[in-house]
Amino acid sequence: MISSGNSQFDSLLDGGYREEVTLLYGPAASGKTTLCFVLACDMLKRDKKVVYLDTENGFSIERFMQICGPGYLTMLDRLLLLKAASFPDQCKKIDSLMKLVHIDLIIVDSLGIHYRHVLQDNPTETNKQMDRQLRILTEISRRGVPIFVTTQVSTNPETGEVHMVGGEMVKSWGKSIIELRKDPRKIMLKRPEERSTSFEIIDRGISILSF
Repeated sequence: MISSGNSQFDSLLDGGYREEVTLLYGPAASGKTTLCFVLACDMLKRDKKVVYLDTENGFSIERFMQICGPGYLTMLDRLLLLKAASFPDQCKKIDSLMKLVHIDLIIVDSLGIHYRHVLQDNPTETNKQMDRQLRILTEISRRGVPIFVTTQVSTNPETGEVHMVGGEMVKSWGKSIIELRKDPRKIMLKRPEERSTSFEIIDRGISILSF
């Protein structure tokens, strides 16, 4: 069990996140990257090593500094920031994670942005590659390294229902699944059991409003 650095968020997760694959999904600007920064900064403050795979070019050093607070420069020494500019590049970067040692947390933000761009061109091969990525991440988690993965959502225009990009194929790999909603802001634990709480985004990360 690993603390997120936010006791109320840990309570939502029954004490913290685990050495497993946690999937976090939600619309744009719902707080996915902010929560990733909160988790990364807390691990770095405890002298742990973090790998952050940024596929959306959304890693803001200014926001990272704001959330980490004083001492962020020393924390950067323990952060390995990787970037993936395409789906094939994402596949290569995730393959390379198998070779890393002495890593305490891996964050992939996000898994679905490049996937959804190439899915229509060759759905069979694209899904095969996505399944391989998730298989690799799961294998790494079995070594005792927690994996935190974000992805986007798609909305059914007729029903308004929100679904994780990648559907059941991606969902089946998540031991814990968290949905973020934007209006109003809610964190919703979907797996292993269902519970939810309101939250807001603040300068130092997130603040739980009710639980």
